Amino acid sequence: MNDNHNAQIYIYEIPYFIRMELCRILNENDKWEELGIGMQFKFKVVNELRKERNPTDELLTKWSQYNHKILELFILLSRMQHYQAMNILRPLVDPKYHLLIDKGEGNLRKRGKEKLHKKSKEKDMSIDTKNFNHVSPTQNIVQKVVLKNSEDEEWRKIINQPKKFMSPPLPQSYSNNLLHESPIDNNLPLAMFDELAIGTNNWNKMNILGKGGFGTVYRGVWKNTDVAIKKIERRSGKSDESYATQLQQSLREIRILNSHPHDNILALYAYSVNGEAPCLLYQLMPNGSLEDRLLHKHKTEPLSCEQRYNIAIGTARGLQYLHTIGGKPLIHGDIKSANILLDKHFEPKIGDFGLAREGPEESSMKVSKIFGTRPYLPEDFISSRNLSTKIDTYSFGIVIFELATGLPAYDHNRSECKFLKELMDKWEDEEYDILVDKKAGFNQSTFIYLITLGKWCANKLAQNRPEMEQVYKNLSDSRNRFFILST
Repeated sequence: MNDNHNAQIYIYEIPYFIRMELCRILNENDKWEELGIGMQFKFKVVNELRKERNPTDELLTKWSQYNHKILELFILLSRMQHYQAMNILRPLVDPKYHLLIDKGEGNLRKRGKEKLHKKSKEKDMSIDTKNFNHVSPTQNIVQKVVLKNSEDEEWRKIINQPKKFMSPPLPQSYSNNLLHESPIDNNLPLAMFDELAIGTNNWNKMNILGKGGFGTVYRGVWKNTDVAIKKIERRSGKSDESYATQLQQSLREIRILNSHPHDNILALYAYSVNGEAPCLLYQLMPNGSLEDRLLHKHKTEPLSCEQRYNIAIGTARGLQYLHTIGGKPLIHGDIKSANILLDKHFEPKIGDFGLAREGPEESSMKVSKIFGTRPYLPEDFISSRNLSTKIDTYSFGIVIFELATGLPAYDHNRSECKFLKELMDKWEDEEYDILVDKKAGFNQSTFIYLITLGKWCANKLAQNRPEMEQVYKNLSDSRNRFFILST
């Protein structure tokens, strides 16, 4: 392990057995409490950790969320003069910092000998009244080691200075601190903006995966992992209010994706608020969006009938999970083919939760604003503004139409029925050859089933649309019926 790499090892990269041994040592005599104070956590946080079975492990997990490195932990332990714990980390630290152990242990041994010598002298002293008024000479304070040329400026000096009780501050943000207005779940790592710049080759245009009103998405590498990085840029001409809304949507997405993990929901890895623009880091989806694949935007091979059916099942599974996971349903609000992303196995994952809202436990509730993408929204929502899970069901029905026909949800080049929903409302069984996406290899029965399902989901009346649980079950139960026919 080279020295440069050692200086960059993060807390969460400590090997399991080393970490467990470190926890064992620091859990003894509650030494972790002093460490927590050195990490600048509030007393309340430290106090709550006393309830944990392995408080040191929990403490390290919390601290690692601020992307601290092992070297910083090593120096904190040096301040505590906990050389036994430092020795556990010794193999993971640049050898030039080992002097903190060697000199520290040397000083400790020296003080130990002095103490023993003093005790032996005291044994020979007779107990006399004058000894009660004896003034001890002032002891010299042992100067702690000051490091020169440390690679981390913040930890360049080790000084004898008490710390105030406070949580580790988030780095300065250039987003007017709007992302800091509400708490972010501490389980989500904070990424350094400089790391993201390196991982995208300084935001090279060749790494751009897509653009939108929110900013730009780049392909990048973070912690040796391929990621998609959404850089939330302020567009010229945008008002403060518009940008604030954009940032609040990002904050909402952080909370939702971090608290609702699922195989069919896009994974959020980390966030960044310490650079020129806030960023969100997602699992990289090599096969892009469903919209791009259906429209062959990058000259990709067409999706087969079976792939499309599996995408429909996976998307339905993700939606029914969102609608049933808690006491109140979570309504995505912007289901469309552009927000259904495909991994390397073409497994769909629902993304872009910036418009998601918690819905009512029953029926619907009125909202002040219409949100979503017009071709995927039902008329009853636009006119009444009644928010319910049936909005997602309707949008899913439009996606089913796209999967079956290969046509976009809206096309201004169509002479009539620019909305795909209008076109499907006029569809008759005998027009199968006109509307079917022949590139998929559909047979007539599979195609008719999908169109029928799509019409059920995209019914004009919300009360006549199924819940996504029913849709998922229907798709799953019908699968075996079709794939012998479609292969």
